[in-house]
Amino acid sequence: MTMVKQAVANSAMSDPFAAHFATGEAIATLLHPYAEVVLHDLGTGRIVRIWNSFTDRQAGDLSNLNNAGDMFPADQAILGPYEKALPSQGRTKSITAGLRGDGGALIGFLCVNLDVTILDRAQALMSVFASPEMKRPEPIYRTDIQQHISYLVRDYSIRVNKPIDNLTRPERIELIAQVDRDGLFQARNSVMIVARAMKISRASVYNLLSEINGRTGEGADASA
Repeated sequence: MTMVKQAVANSAMSDPFAAHFATGEAIATLLHPYAEVVLHDLGTGRIVRIWNSFTDRQAGDLSNLNNAGDMFPADQAILGPYEKALPSQGRTKSITAGLRGDGGALIGFLCVNLDVTILDRAQALMSVFASPEMKRPEPIYRTDIQQHISYLVRDYSIRVNKPIDNLTRPERIELIAQVDRDGLFQARNSVMIVARAMKISRASVYNLLSEINGRTGEGADASA
């Protein structure tokens, strides 16, 4: 065994947390200054090391983790992500990794607390700008075929929780059928507007319409 390997082995034997120092520092460095990383020793109930502290905690302070080991059965490696509050009235998105010794017993935690306060503020700001002051004034847009089609296509995309260009063929058929039921294909240039909104060609719109009409005709024949 080389001298370097021997030194690493001796360090791990004398301090079971030494092997996790580089991991903690790497995470803290990558996500600086928004991530606090804390290494806890369950044996002593104290913090072994802390990087980018948000709360004035330091190594040697009490961890204040009550019965935390009960949250980690033998087959569980991590807990979270979960939310924590900050003294500054912000919040973190946090995750905890359970650290185990040679015998598999839980010896500590490596906790990563990611400050998402700035993201919350940005989201709130975007909501203010994006939210309309009132609903669309329907009388003004009653004859605006492009508005009607755009709303219908957008609402369908939201309902199926998919980008409009990722719809399957049955979903496209369902959407085209809805446009047809609403009588929107009676309007001038409606096929072009539908094709643009659905991000498909006009030929595809005609093909889907033909398939829908064919199914409708088969249903009528069967009931006659």
